[in-house]
Formats: sequence, C-alpha cells, structure tokens
Amino acid sequence: MAECEAQGISKETCYLAEVQHKEAINQAAYNAAYANARDAVKQHGQSAKKSKAWEGMTLVVNANGLTVEGKPAAVVEKTAKATVYQQGLFNYIVYSNGKIGVTDLNNVFKGYAK
Repeated sequence: MAECEAQGISKETCYLAEVQHKEAINQAAYNAAYANARDAVKQHGQSAKKSKAWEGMTLVVNANGLTVEGKPAAVVEKTAKATVYQQGLFNYIVYSNGKIGVTDLNNVFKGYAK
C-alpha cells in the first residue's frame, strides 16, 4: 500500500488493487487444490480397478500398495519403473504399466498375474 500511495495513487485505488491481488492468489490456490483433489479421485478410481489373479490368488494394487488375498504385502524394493513386494513365499513385481510379475524367494520367475 505504501509503495502504491508513494506513486501518487489514491488510497482507495491502492486498496482495491491490493484486494484484487489477494483474490487472484486465493483463486489460484483454490484452483490448484481442486485440480489435486480431482487427480486424487481419478487415481483412486483407477487404483481400485487394478485387480489381478495368479495361481488362484487375488492380487489388488491400490494407493496403499499390494494385497494378496486381502493381506498386505511388504515393500522390498522400489524404483521408478517397478515396486517389488513380498508376501508369503513369493515376490510380486508391480510394474508402472500395471503388469505384475511373480518370482519365488530365490528370484526364480514364475509368471505374470492375469
């Protein structure tokens, strides 16, 4: 306000400009929050659909990780392209493209979940 008034602009005009500036900042924050919420809902909806089967077991990938027959699997390794989970006698490699590879604890490849 002081800078604005120092330029010879009336106090009312400076106040109005300050209010509009704050409104623009708040609107940008609301828009960002809305976009983040929309993306989270979209991602959650997609995550719930990532259910596959292997050897009669149901594998479900969601925002919390992988569950095998409803039991959570532990994260063993995480990279940009895949996350490796362990549950029971198997490791489950969940790739970023949605594929799930299965290995035994000796890292012998057993196949892909379908």
